[in-house]
Amino acid sequence: MNTSTTGGHDARRANAYALHLELGLPAEGTVPAAVKFASVTGIDMGILDAAVCKVAESGWACVIAIYADEGAAAPHWYLALMPHAEGIIATKVNPAAIGDDEPLVLMAEDRRQQFAVSECGRLVEVPVEAAARRTRSHRNAAKRIAATAETLAPFCAGGPSPGDLFVDSAGNIRNAAPFAA
Repeated sequence: MNTSTTGGHDARRANAYALHLELGLPAEGTVPAAVKFASVTGIDMGILDAAVCKVAESGWACVIAIYADEGAAAPHWYLALMPHAEGIIATKVNPAAIGDDEPLVLMAEDRRQQFAVSECGRLVEVPVEAAARRTRSHRNAAKRIAATAETLAPFCAGGPSPGDLFVDSAGNIRNAAPFAA
C-alpha cells in the first residue's frame, strides 16, 4: 500500500530538504526551483501515472524517494521524472558526489546518463563524469545527505511546511497534507 509521504514523516522531509540542498538548490530565493521532491513507501503505476501527469502539466522535474517500508530511515532508491521534448523521462537514479565542495549529481542506474541542477534551478542532463559512476561516490553522497538531514531534522518536526509535496495512495501529488500530520 502506498501512503502519504512527508506530512507525518519528519525524517523523510529532512531527507528531501537535504537532497535539495546537496544538489545545489538554494534554501531560499526569489525564483522557485524547477525541481520538486516527494517520497513514498513503495510505488505503483497509479502513483507513477499521476506523478508523470503532474510533471508534464507543471514543467518541473520531480525526484521521488522510494522507501522500502514505513520504518525505513533512508530511501531504498530514487526516481527522477523530467520533462523532455518528447514526453517525460523517468529513470532510477543514485545521488553521486563528484567532489567534496561540489553539488551532488544524479547518476542513472545504468550509468549512461548524469543529471545536475543548472544555474537556473532546472534538472538537466550533463556529460557523464567517471567519478559519478563509482560506487564510492554514491556512498559519499548518501553520507552527505544523511549528515545534512540529521542537521535539518530539528527544523522538520511537526506539520507540513510550505513547499512540501505529498503523494497519496491514489497517486495525487499535492502541496498540502491529505490528513493531519
